[in-house]
Formats: sequence, structure tokens, C-alpha cells
Amino acid sequence: MKRVPLFAALIALAAAPVAAQALRDCDTFEANARNIYGPYDETIREYANGAIRVIALDTSEPACCSYHLMVTHPHPEEPYLLCSLVSRDEQLGYGALYMHQIGAEYDPATGLTVTVPAGHWDGTSMAPEQIVLTVNQATGTVTAGSPAPAPAPVPVPEDGK
Repeated sequence: MKRVPLFAALIALAAAPVAAQALRDCDTFEANARNIYGPYDETIREYANGAIRVIALDTSEPACCSYHLMVTHPHPEEPYLLCSLVSRDEQLGYGALYMHQIGAEYDPATGLTVTVPAGHWDGTSMAPEQIVLTVNQATGTVTAGSPAPAPAPVPVPEDGK
């Protein structure tokens, strides 16, 4: 495999398109605890004082696309956690997850938005992409894809009024 300088790889990931994403319940073989892998301080990330966890999973097969994300988060009306599985599509995961580069932002209106650099096998190489998901604790939901864009700023008239 050809090595790419780290800086070039980071630039490619920053410019990568948002990944195709499928959300499912965690009642699947992919979401089994045996698929959690280390180093755990990188592959399990906690937010909102530990109420939200983003966990990297590796099923080992198929080799092209064995990585998935499991998100555990509070149920708004019950004392137990909900669980969502994020995969590239309904059957396959991603070719790579770069959990050490995960990013997160909180907006009270929408919730916690987490961005995970990922890769998928395009048939010849690992193509970079981004997984974007938003966890809203108030509604108990996880959504995949880019969050709604912020409203455009209102222009200030030249006279300041």
C-alpha cells in the first residue's frame, strides 16, 4: 500500500464529501460488544458528561467495509439508553474510521453534532469521506447527514437602523 504524507491525508479528509449513511437499531450482529476494539480511549468517545457515547466497531469482515459506529444516548422519557447503529448502507460499513480525528459541536437548538473522518473502498483505494450525525437528547433521536444550515444573517442597513 502506498503511503501518503499525513498533511496531504488530512487535507484530503477535510475536503472529503459527506459519507453515505444508514441508521439502524442496534439489534444487529454489528453492534455486538465483541466488535469494540482498542485503544478504547480513541475508539469510545463520551459527550454530555457521559450521557452520549460514540463507539467504533469492527466486524472484521467483509474486509472492505467492516467498520460501523454505535451511538448510545438517553431516552427522553425513560431511564434507559437508546442505541443507533451508523453504517455506510443497510448492509455494509466503512473501510476505515479515524476516531482520533473525531470532532463535535453542540447547538442547543439541534443537539450534539459529531463528525468522524472515514474511508470507503472504491475498488482501487480508500476514498476519504465524513460521517456526520446529530444526537438530540431532548427528542431522543439520531440523524445522519449534515445538520440544517444556519439561517442567513440579516443585512444591516447602511444607516444602521
